[in-house]
Amino acid sequence: MSLKLQAGAVGFAVLLIFSLIGGVLAYEQVPEGNQGVTKSWGAVTGETVEAGAHFKMPIAESVQPVEIRPRTYTMSQTKGEGERSEADAISVKTVDGATVNVDITVRYSIKKDQVDKFVSEWNNEEQMEARLIRPTIRSQLRDEASDISTSNIYTREGREALSTTGKEALEEEFEGQPITLEKVQVRNIDLPNEIENRLEEKEEAKQQVLVEQEKIEQEKKKKEQRIIQAQAEAEEIRIQGKALDNNPRVLELRRIEALKEGETIYVPTDSGSVTLTKETGSSSE
Repeated sequence: MSLKLQAGAVGFAVLLIFSLIGGVLAYEQVPEGNQGVTKSWGAVTGETVEAGAHFKMPIAESVQPVEIRPRTYTMSQTKGEGERSEADAISVKTVDGATVNVDITVRYSIKKDQVDKFVSEWNNEEQMEARLIRPTIRSQLRDEASDISTSNIYTREGREALSTTGKEALEEEFEGQPITLEKVQVRNIDLPNEIENRLEEKEEAKQQVLVEQEKIEQEKKKKEQRIIQAQAEAEEIRIQGKALDNNPRVLELRRIEALKEGETIYVPTDSGSVTLTKETGSSSE
């Protein structure tokens, strides 16, 4: 092979390599569920592209994906939960001076037709969460918690109060922003150990009182049943006595049966009681 042919082959190979490198650098992939924001020399152009593959001029042009599906930003006491590797729950002080940690989740979405505005103002989702959502939630929750006692902050009413104030604050901050707030949820209240122990003891005492009250109610019901039973028996005796008064032949029959069996029976009547015995074979009132 001549030197000329060798040089041409080398040149073609170099051109092919550079073409492949250029193709790789020009390739931009926008994932599903994202909207692409085009940039020219790092500045937002105002043009957006749909999910899929796109080719832009390397270095000069780029495409930044922005997630338009609902996103969840979690601030939690549990390490590794949410977007951060360390614990980042919101710490607040109650009205009685106790410090508690609040795990909270904010669900939001970026408006599809305003992703270029979002990138221009906040650059990306993580920066917006750190610069807007977290400071707003932290400030409002601390103000709200300062009016709630430690024994109430972990209750359903306390959680709802924190969720409501956080939601209202973010709705105000999101006004005019390319962001839609969907939900604010207080997931957990982490109380200091000594306070949690006191609350558990208080709850146990409350449960014991309920148990004792239930025992008292059961005894009352038993007493009422005995009274009703006694009244029924007395009514039965009264009816039997009245029947015997009206039917002396029945009384005579009972006396004869008692004499046969060698028993002593007492037959009550309205005027008193009648005793029938075998030994005497007589009756008395």
